[in-house]
Amino acid sequence: MNKIIIIAILFFTSTTIFAKSASLKGRVINNTKYTKIYLQDITDKTIEIQKLDENGNFTFKTKFKDFDFYLLRLEEKVFTIFFPEPGEKSEIIIDINDLQNPKFTNSIHSKLFYEYRDKLRKLKTSSKRENLIIKMLSENPSSPTCILFIDILKFEKYPSYYKKLSKNLEPYSSSQMVTDFIYKTNNIGNLVVGGQAPEIELNNPEGLPIKLSSTKGQYVLIDFWASWCRPCRMENPNNVKLYEKYHKKGFEIYAVSLDKTKDAWTKAITDDNLSWIHVSDLKYWQSAAAKTYNVRGIPHTILLDREGKILAIGLRGKALENKLKELLGE
Repeated sequence: MNKIIIIAILFFTSTTIFAKSASLKGRVINNTKYTKIYLQDITDKTIEIQKLDENGNFTFKTKFKDFDFYLLRLEEKVFTIFFPEPGEKSEIIIDINDLQNPKFTNSIHSKLFYEYRDKLRKLKTSSKRENLIIKMLSENPSSPTCILFIDILKFEKYPSYYKKLSKNLEPYSSSQMVTDFIYKTNNIGNLVVGGQAPEIELNNPEGLPIKLSSTKGQYVLIDFWASWCRPCRMENPNNVKLYEKYHKKGFEIYAVSLDKTKDAWTKAITDDNLSWIHVSDLKYWQSAAAKTYNVRGIPHTILLDREGKILAIGLRGKALENKLKELLGE
């Protein structure tokens, strides 16, 4: 083949690939504190760090060849979510005085996320929130950002929306979060009341694997929690009281931590006096068990009967106490 033709083909191929990558630049305004901005993936792994110039401008060198979920972080609790679509040349303005409302240009999924987040915040009733998410799914049936909102719709009531979105998102399966959603949707039939609870096998603090199925014969509360979760820690005294009252009658707690470090996990166990079963793979939101059980927020609980079937989901506090009274007496 003629060398000129080969060069032309290589040039065309490389520019085509380059054109399909997304890019991001932006500006941080009203800023007197921050000097750097961090690009992180959904697991908090830092991909790139850029210094802010004297006007707060920055440009990331990373080229986003595939869709995924990213964080633009200034510090631990100061961050923005970014969703690149290949081919977009995205820009963002982050106002330190209005951190909850970043302004995106040329980022269709990012704008969609913040648009619906803001709309949801204004709605007080569950029916209105459900109707809004149905509208979002109907108007944006192939947007991966929908998976961050769809759990407002209970699967038992709206299975068709989950299945349709799962099918539509197959082109985005390069994203682990999308792949996880597709997997969960395909297996979500097990996560309803009356379904058999999927197996969990994770290590306890001593490094020994403990299966969920080893607790059969007891009523078991699967408790997804973490040392860094304030509502979880506030709930722990209630669980301690119920465990002391009902454990000898056949009640067990199988606690799955979404911690990232063993020290933080075990310290919380000791500090809160938690004497039940504890397991974790220390993978934060990438916890294998959390993925299997479609955990989107913690604390998250699933109560099992003596055969390992799901009795109830989301019971805490007084509601859990009343259920245990019904099952095991005073």
